[in-house]
Amino acid sequence: MRKSLQVIGDRLVDPLSDVVSFLRLRSYLVGGFEAGGNWSIGFDDHEAVKCYTVTAGTCWIAVEGAGEPVFLQQGDCLVLPRGRPFQIASDLSLPPEDWRRYFLAAEEGALVKLNDAADVTVLGSHFALAGPQAEILLGMLPPIVHVRGETDGETLRWAVELMRRELTGLKPGGVIIAQQLATMIFIHALRLYLNGSEGIGWLFALSDRRVGAAITAIHHEPSRRWTVEALAAEAGMSRASFAAQFRQLVGESPIEYLTRWRMFLAGRRLEHGEPIGTIAHALGYESESAFRTAFKRVTGNTPRHHPRSLGPSGALSFQNDS
Repeated sequence: MRKSLQVIGDRLVDPLSDVVSFLRLRSYLVGGFEAGGNWSIGFDDHEAVKCYTVTAGTCWIAVEGAGEPVFLQQGDCLVLPRGRPFQIASDLSLPPEDWRRYFLAAEEGALVKLNDAADVTVLGSHFALAGPQAEILLGMLPPIVHVRGETDGETLRWAVELMRRELTGLKPGGVIIAQQLATMIFIHALRLYLNGSEGIGWLFALSDRRVGAAITAIHHEPSRRWTVEALAAEAGMSRASFAAQFRQLVGESPIEYLTRWRMFLAGRRLEHGEPIGTIAHALGYESESAFRTAFKRVTGNTPRHHPRSLGPSGALSFQNDS
């Protein structure tokens, strides 16, 4: 990930930070449970991103539609970004009990007791990321992001525990600290996952020195009239080789990515009430008409109807026309 950091002019450019800076933390919860003996809990589908750390013992987790169950050991961290139903248990063959029996009335930050013993302890944080940029982060991740303890899970465990303390300690500024920690947990889990994974999407492409340089250039100057040739020069590659590698790594062409990023920026400006003509000019479009056409093609909505495109979670549904 460090390869995607560049200083251009007097600005440190980091596309991941660009995207994350647009995210809005809509809600958050922190807590956990201790369990002993035989136990099994089932959870419904959910909107929030869930992050768990196993601070003691071992257990299993199975997420609907995610393939084989995952065995969790002490020190392991887990992120569930897709909101699918899941079962966590000492033995997955046991019929799962409804989570509401234990957790519905639990106080914020409390450790719920599933049985008298405490063979396993799991801390968790739940938070919802709102805004159109959330989907381009969450949409490319698998249903389970498993970070093994030996990878560097200590930072995540520390952050989850500190977040729990801030929300239960009722100290001044605790809510703001908890919000920042929730973002930190998510970003650090992404870092650890990307370091040991391969995939398709702009996030994975940032680890490629040449394609990452082109993405960074787009984020630094989104209004520039970029061509494939100009972006290939930023990457230090021939036009043909760059275009092929960009599509292979990102899943769309360089110009499609440029247009999509411009529309994310446009969406935020529209939310702030900026005139459409001003936005079009700021993002490099010669006319409002050209901007409106691009916005409709990418988002499925006109700029004027942008507020209506926000769903219950506050996230904009961007179509993928690649």
